Amino acid sequence: MVSILFTILKIIGIVILVILGLVLFILLLILFVPVRYIGTGDYQNRLFAVKVRASWLLHMISVRGEYQNEQALHIYLKVCGITIYDNLKTDNKKIKNKKGKSTKTKPESPGEIQAASSEDTVSEDTLLESIPLEKNNGDEFYEHIDSEKEKNARDDFQSKLRDGSDKKTGIIQKIKIFLINFVNFFKNIKFTIHKVCDTIVKIKDNIKYYLEVLQLDSTKRAFASCQKQLTRVLRKLSPRKYRINLHLGFDDPAVMGEVLAVWGMFYPLHQGSIDIQPEFEQSVIEGEFSFQGFVSVFVFVRAACILFFDKDIKHLIKQLKRSEN
Repeated sequence: MVSILFTILKIIGIVILVILGLVLFILLLILFVPVRYIGTGDYQNRLFAVKVRASWLLHMISVRGEYQNEQALHIYLKVCGITIYDNLKTDNKKIKNKKGKSTKTKPESPGEIQAASSEDTVSEDTLLESIPLEKNNGDEFYEHIDSEKEKNARDDFQSKLRDGSDKKTGIIQKIKIFLINFVNFFKNIKFTIHKVCDTIVKIKDNIKYYLEVLQLDSTKRAFASCQKQLTRVLRKLSPRKYRINLHLGFDDPAVMGEVLAVWGMFYPLHQGSIDIQPEFEQSVIEGEFSFQGFVSVFVFVRAACILFFDKDIKHLIKQLKRSEN
């Protein structure tokens, strides 16, 4: 029994170690295997075209994007050579589905509408014909109308008398309401002035507080560490190789000479990666470019961890939260 128990525990331990090894291997792949990107583009005869591609883990996962003048942006994702996402195909499917729904819900034809209206009129006529009429209904009807006219005349006379008395009371009430509104208007102006003054004082105190926070040594160190990590991330993210070929020209030869002078001054930076073919007699702007590089997720994780555990940044966040409260 003991040996069987030990063998079961041994198998469980081996399985757990294998799972932990796989998880660690996947984490190392995600962190240290770089994402490679490459891009090309050209501008010829006012036509601009760009192609960008990013791949990871020996092109197992790749994303591509293409754009040309007067055409939609084409983005598609491939996993192991199989297209998983294509924005143009999804848009076409949505358009087809909308067309199918519109064809299903067609409006009724005008002939059907006319038939339905004629049926309604026939039914109303039949109902009117089915009601019986009595002989003495007409006399009673006219007597009822005369009594109603007398009642309406009496009501109109009484309402005129009431209106004469109500007008006097209505004028007094209007004067009272006007005076009340006049007094409330000045009270509201006074309240708004006090409120504006309070907000101005509050803004002034906040500005003073933020200026004091910015002048602290801990705040300066926090901004310096953020700037350092941001420049490092941008340096790792920038292309390792790039090439720009320009066919450039201006009507004024002096302008072209100034451009070539600036290009020569920055030669230590680009080291011939930017090539210019000058034109001194006509204005021309044409060219092509290409770039490639790689970056790993570890660069972003490292910068995030450094900034997260920085004491000066934590102190700055606490001070900002305190000012908000």
